This record gives sequence, structure tokens and C-alpha cells, in this order.
Amino acid sequence: MSEVGSSRAPGTQVLSGGASTASASKGRASNASAFVVKLGGRALEAPGALEACATALRDAASGTPTLVVHGGGAEVSAWCERAGVPPRFADGLRVTDPATLEIAAAVLAGLANKRLVAALRARGVDAVGVSVLDGGIVRARRHANASVLGEVGEVAAVDVSLLATLLAAGRVPVLASLGDDGHGALLNLNADDVAAAIAGALPAGDLVLLSDAPGLVLDGHVVRTLAAPALAATLAHPDVTGGMRPKLRAAGVALAGGVERVHIAAWQGPDTLNDILGGSAVATTLHATHEESHA
Repeated sequence: MSEVGSSRAPGTQVLSGGASTASASKGRASNASAFVVKLGGRALEAPGALEACATALRDAASGTPTLVVHGGGAEVSAWCERAGVPPRFADGLRVTDPATLEIAAAVLAGLANKRLVAALRARGVDAVGVSVLDGGIVRARRHANASVLGEVGEVAAVDVSLLATLLAAGRVPVLASLGDDGHGALLNLNADDVAAAIAGALPAGDLVLLSDAPGLVLDGHVVRTLAAPALAATLAHPDVTGGMRPKLRAAGVALAGGVERVHIAAWQGPDTLNDILGGSAVATTLHATHEESHA
């Protein structure tokens, strides 16, 4: 069980041979043991986008252990509106009252997860869909700001043993960001945080955070590279608002856990993943260390 909040806490459980090292594809981190993608954003809900994304994931998974974490924010909001429950957010995170939690659980562990699994399996990918509470993949605790956010959790620890077993068998885990508090209550988890914690626990060579944002935008321009030491100052920039704040914090957790590169980008079509890994996409790539950070 890997404790979150340090680069690698004592007692971290990473099974040898679980996510075995594979030959790196072009542009991918050289010692990548796994490739983690977090899917999110309304772009994936456009007609045909899910299918195109599944094809891109199939290609990315060829020869490299691949794991997918997904949110479902837009669909959760749509179902909330249908039910007469106004979506609310605070500091980029969804405020989750009991009614919203029921909808989020149904969408994340149900519709969103199974649609993605079905799309991947239709393309020959041996996808397995679970929530991160299953098998104790993520141990969560109530969010420090639960008095405002409600039934929202944060990652306390990660156990990669089930994921290592699936990856070693050539399967692609598809993880819904639904957790629990250890006492029988469900918790809504931020998918970026989940992906970052799991990527750090494996550790992965590359973590891609896909959403509606084309990357970190400062002063009207996408920042192409950013070093981890610059994260604190970047979070204080007035342009960093809404969902970008938890994304950058998640990227910092992943880098501290041993992930080589974290990419923040929007879905831009079938070549998105290859372009991100190859460095030609409009995206922000964060490194643990880098000579300079620039737009």
C-alpha cells in the first residue's frame, strides 16, 4: 500500500513483475513500466469521439502496460440537471451532496465506465472495468474541505497489487474514480488525483491528463514545459483557476511519486496520444526537473 504525499513512503507495495517494463514507443519515457491515461472533458462526448479515443488507446496499449482512469463530469452534471440538482463547484472540485453522490456513482461506475470498456473491447482490447474502491485499489479519506465539498474524498493510499495482476495478464484496467471511506460510505474522488496517485505508485513513465483544457494557459499562451520546482509559483498565478488547480496539484503528486512526465492536454482527434508522447501536440508537459519552464 503506497502512502500518498511523499515521493515513495516506507512500505510502498509495488509488486515485482506486476507492470513489467516494456519497450518504449517513440517519444515515450525510456524506462516506462506503464502508461496511464486519465480521460475527461466534454470533447470525448462528441459524436464518434469515444470510439476514436478507444482506437487511440488500443494503439497506445500495444506493447506497453496501459491503465485508464476516467471521470465523467459533464455526464454527471447533465444527469444532475435532469434530476433538478444544480451542479456546484468549489476550487475546481464538484460539491457532492447525497443526491449528487447517487448520480455520480451511477454515472461513474455505470454508464461512463461500461461504455468505455465496451468501446475498447470492440477494438480487441481486453479491458476490465472497476471502480478504485474495488479490491482496495485506493484507500480514501474524507476531503479536508468536506464541510464545503460534501461527500468528496481524497486519496490516502494506493495498493497496486490488483492492477499489477491485470497488467501482467495483458489486460487494460479501466478505473472509475469512485471510492469509499472504509466504513461503508461512498465518496466522489477527483479523477486527476486518482490517476496521479496510481501513476506514482506503479510508477508510470508517462501520465496523460486529458480534459477540455489544451494545457496550462498563462497570459494567453499554452505553457509547453514546466519543471516541478515551478509548480508552487505557478499555482499562485492569477490565470490558474478552476479545474486547472487540481490538475497541477495532481501532476506534482505524480512527479514526486516517480512519474517521469505528466502531460496536460485536450482531446484533439485520433492522433492525440501519439502527438502528446511525441511532443508535437498543443499540451503542457511537466518534468520532475527541467532546465527551463517556458511557453
